[in-house]
Amino acid sequence: MRRPQRPYSDEEATRTRTIRADLEPAPQPWPGLTYVALFLLCGFVALQMYPSTHWRHPQDRTKTWIPHDRTETDQASSTDPFYSSLSEEQGQQAQDLASQGTVSNLSNDEKHDEYTLAFLKKASEQVVHIFVSTDGADFRPLAVLVNSTISNAVHPERLHFHLVLPASHHSRAKHLAAFFQDTKIDIVSENIDFKDMEKHITFRKNSKARPELQSVYNFAPFLLPLHFKDVGRFIYLDADIVVKGNIEELIQIDLGNRAAAAVEDCSQTFETYFDFNELAKIQARPEKPTWVPTEPIKPDACVFNRGVLVIDTNQWIKQQVTEAILWWMDEFQSAESVLYKYGLSQPPFLLALYGKYMKLDTPWNVRGLGRNEFSEREREFLESKYGHKPERKPFISLDADTAKILHFNGKFKPWKQTRPVGPSSNVVSRCGSKGIECAKLWWEYLSPVADGILRHDDAL
Repeated sequence: MRRPQRPYSDEEATRTRTIRADLEPAPQPWPGLTYVALFLLCGFVALQMYPSTHWRHPQDRTKTWIPHDRTETDQASSTDPFYSSLSEEQGQQAQDLASQGTVSNLSNDEKHDEYTLAFLKKASEQVVHIFVSTDGADFRPLAVLVNSTISNAVHPERLHFHLVLPASHHSRAKHLAAFFQDTKIDIVSENIDFKDMEKHITFRKNSKARPELQSVYNFAPFLLPLHFKDVGRFIYLDADIVVKGNIEELIQIDLGNRAAAAVEDCSQTFETYFDFNELAKIQARPEKPTWVPTEPIKPDACVFNRGVLVIDTNQWIKQQVTEAILWWMDEFQSAESVLYKYGLSQPPFLLALYGKYMKLDTPWNVRGLGRNEFSEREREFLESKYGHKPERKPFISLDADTAKILHFNGKFKPWKQTRPVGPSSNVVSRCGSKGIECAKLWWEYLSPVADGILRHDDAL
């Protein structure tokens, strides 16, 4: 039973009233604060709706803000490597000339050095010709290549893609073109005579080369300079590529008197590919073509991959590079033992351009992403470089963080697997310091719609 509460005494009641009197009233907000906050919020929203006055190119590492009202010529001068290679006076001349239209508008008494005129013509009119050759019926690799290239180009309108495809695939190319209606894409296979090349292709089972490499389209880049010599300079890309950098930079490099430029890879050397006893016999012949090196070929010479090439057609023809490649292919046919292995088009290319190519920076061909393991030679190379010998599996590319081109050479192509979603224990290769699944970098440039339309029934 609850006891009744005892009433307060007079002294307790007084003490309680004193305590309550000491308590301060709850703070009240300033009556106008709500209206000030609402005013500031409306002002912020209005600023977001107001048209921007500046922009910043995502590839500009200096993060320079550029006014929208700047002319196209001014914008080119701040982002185009063409302008940065000129002196201040030459750059101003080029911009002044560009504002006039074309070089032909110059009067005879205007004096500009030859370099500036040549630069102006390239800067204002240059088309970047990109050739791709494949006999694959699956058009998704081409879609990824084109999409990634134009997405990361500063001037995508300058790009012109030339596809070398079998005649049976021409009708399907219209589906690819439908996704890139503002991009120049054409098929040039009919302009190339493959019959002579077919006579030189030989597959030897003991060469350890994949059978699919004997396709004539794997040798197409060696014929392109002969059939498109008027282009002057072009870029060749394998179809299993993602372009992460501005491809226009490649066409601007100084080749000097070299016929081609390629990325060097010292984790692979000539001794991996060639039988040096056979090479020594060839080099010892009293009568041999001029393209056979007089000095012994070095076994530790670095390999340079032909999946990304910059080709000067004039120098290529002058130096008879195609003839040299075909000659080495014939030597492969007639050799008693296997002259080269692990490839059919790469080894004769290496021999024909041995000591005659321009070296591109490594980011322009970060390769091997379609492989699932390192070779022992690669493991040893990485150990000497980083002080740690990686496991054989999976293949890891640390250069992918700075890559301008990701090359998925190898038999494990991303499009032959399902689109990766979330973490997976069945990873072919990993990219960069964070170990991202390389295939995910490829799939970023293929929408589900394009995936469904462009895939071939036999793709998986």
